[in-house]
Amino acid sequence: MKAIVNTARGAAAENLHLLDIERPEPAPGEVRVAIRASGVNPSDCKLRSGAQGPMVADQVVVHNDGAGVVDAVGAGVDAARVGQPVWLYNVNRSPDGVGQGVRGTAAEYVCVRAALAAELPDGIDFDLGACLGVPAMTAHRALFWAGSLRDKTVLVSGGAGAVGHAAVQMAAAAGARVIATVSSDEKARIAAEAGAEIVLNYRQGDLADQIVAALGAKSIDHLVDVDLAAHIDMLPRIMCSGGTVGAYATASNLTPAMPFYPLAMSNIAIQPVFVYSLSQAQKDVAISDINDFLRVGKLKPRVAARFALSDAVQAHEAIEGNSLIGNAILEI
Repeated sequence: MKAIVNTARGAAAENLHLLDIERPEPAPGEVRVAIRASGVNPSDCKLRSGAQGPMVADQVVVHNDGAGVVDAVGAGVDAARVGQPVWLYNVNRSPDGVGQGVRGTAAEYVCVRAALAAELPDGIDFDLGACLGVPAMTAHRALFWAGSLRDKTVLVSGGAGAVGHAAVQMAAAAGARVIATVSSDEKARIAAEAGAEIVLNYRQGDLADQIVAALGAKSIDHLVDVDLAAHIDMLPRIMCSGGTVGAYATASNLTPAMPFYPLAMSNIAIQPVFVYSLSQAQKDVAISDINDFLRVGKLKPRVAARFALSDAVQAHEAIEGNSLIGNAILEI
């Protein structure tokens, strides 16, 4: 079968290769999926580049997310699953989710533990299914870790990015009033169409001032944050007492300082989110909710670019060049 294999850390053009490798057979407890689309996430690019550690094997098939059809099952798996459309997550991770694995969805076939193949609801195409794993599951955990959002005011930073876009849609579907931040007019339009009532351009003046002007001080019940370091100092000003934060990245400073007492005085709770190492119970809740949102049309990932499997290098370069607003996939 054909697959995109990473052979060393570094640039995509030098270290991603389209190879013919042996088609895998499912072990006990596994399903084999004929892949139709493979999601390409920023985290996949960071792994390949070396930003998150050395190679775990001489050859690694890349990508965590994907969608396709179960075509074989291992011992102990219900044979009725053969023919089932599924979406995949955490494929390119170690069993505990903390490290990288050697399997990936950038291939014609992949074998995964049965739990990593979630049913794809009727009417949802494979392209959209390939965009659910990292972005939608991250957004779900960052949104709902502290409970219901009904009638709450939710701020989503980076509301047009893959995670932020999913978070805006799910928060609105859950009955929240959604505020989003963006960096351009085009991204503002995308966030508004996703369900954001108010969209603020953080490049057009101090963001905390903009939030207070639009909503008042201490007006945000919950924040889904793409850059905790950039926003942590303003939390005591914008968050209500008992407010909650789901932070899934902190790119501007990997070790942000915390204004402990101002946060403590308002009992603001911050939950870091690393989607790969969530408990299976947390993943199961996310899968169920995501599929419910899909079924009723409340969640629709934005596919910004489609590439052929042979064009995986270009897909990685497009993500690293920040030229896409939304998700990238490889069609297989």
